[in-house]
Amino acid sequence: MTIRLIIACLLVSLGNNSFAQQDSVRQRVSYYNSFVAGTLIGCGECANGKDFTFSFLTLHGIKFPTGVKIALGAGMDVYHDWRLFPLVGSITIDSELRDNAVYVQLNSGYSWGRYIYPLENEIYLRQKGGFVVNPMIGYRVGRGKSRMYIQAGYKFQYANVSYTPAWWWGLPPTITREYDLSRVVVQMGFGFR
Repeated sequence: MTIRLIIACLLVSLGNNSFAQQDSVRQRVSYYNSFVAGTLIGCGECANGKDFTFSFLTLHGIKFPTGVKIALGAGMDVYHDWRLFPLVGSITIDSELRDNAVYVQLNSGYSWGRYIYPLENEIYLRQKGGFVVNPMIGYRVGRGKSRMYIQAGYKFQYANVSYTPAWWWGLPPTITREYDLSRVVVQMGFGFR
């Protein structure tokens, strides 16, 4: 009976120690978020010059003690004739050893699209976004509970629209247009830990 009691006490005490160690590791991994907005700079209709349109992204994720941040994000990109809504995964490398520092970030995912430019006499309209890849380099001000971000990069984004125009006889053709919406991105924002 006493041996069973001793073994039970040892198991309980060992179990409590392992939970305490796991809690101390979990405390070092913390939540973070960022909200950035800015402009997309590129050539929509090149004959008309450069376009300056709006871009917004919010990221929510976890920060590891090594300085790696992993997050999921959602946003909106406005183009001359498209509205795209990206859902991305993000990896950021920011060591946070100093209050102000340079960081690198890679966002990648898929954008759902809405084509807003009017087409003449379309019968069937299918609009589709596509994969998005967005490498960024930025400068962070602050490392406490609140921080500001200034970042720049390039957004690789493709979309396409298919439509069938009104046709008088025979089978109507389906017309597909593909759009390369890749642009330079400049953004500012803030975040909380």
